[in-house]
Amino acid sequence: MTDTRDTATRPREKGGALPGRKRRGERLVGLMIAGFILLNFPVLSVFSIPRMVFGIPLLYVYLFSVWVLLIIVMVLIFRDRPARPSAGRKETKG
Repeated sequence: MTDTRDTATRPREKGGALPGRKRRGERLVGLMIAGFILLNFPVLSVFSIPRMVFGIPLLYVYLFSVWVLLIIVMVLIFRDRPARPSAGRKETKG
């Protein structure tokens, strides 16, 4: 019988959940909290001043910069890392 479970829920050799998936979830929650803080009133009021940056209001520059930064961090969190061979195994060329 074949194992049809998703690899994210498949236990490791010694048992337990995959640590990378849990860590990814924790990072996403942290990113969500950071985005919530950076895009809400107390911080936004700091940038709500009548200044222009390259002809664009400072508040708009801040909003789009934070938005792009959040997207870049999310991409880095979801990027699949190449599997490294473990120290105990030998690589086979084939």
